[in-house]
Amino acid sequence: MLPALFIAMVYGALAQDAPSHAGCFVKNGTTMLAVKLTYDGNLFDIPGGRTDGHEPATRTAERETFEESGYQVSIGELLATVRGGFRIYNCYLQGSSPRKGPDHEVSMVKWMDVGEIEGHLQHHEWRFQEDQAVLYLDWLVGEHNHNRRLSIHV
Repeated sequence: MLPALFIAMVYGALAQDAPSHAGCFVKNGTTMLAVKLTYDGNLFDIPGGRTDGHEPATRTAERETFEESGYQVSIGELLATVRGGFRIYNCYLQGSSPRKGPDHEVSMVKWMDVGEIEGHLQHHEWRFQEDQAVLYLDWLVGEHNHNRRLSIHV
């Protein structure tokens, strides 16, 4: 019989590679990568989207980030699993400029600093603002413990 910890580690690794909708949190210095969508109210979001049904979540995050922003990334650790099982990975730039323009789902690709993120939160311009977008500030300033509370009414 296998130890429970080993089974949990294997199951966690397999679950990590299972197909899932996913996206990337990409940090560049004191800014993060955001896209403005052409649908769902023209709101800001991180690059990400739907799995093709067969690819691992990490590949979905990588592919969707390239399709939506033109930036190639490498996948780091899983930061969060949010609404509907959407996985957000910490991703790293693989080049300083995009390799292509954004796809039809995106009207703008933007590097945002803390002030811009907060401003768009105040104006309710983030998709999934209450349960997801507020995490980006913590991640951008390096507070993964989520103890930072915003003085913004979301």
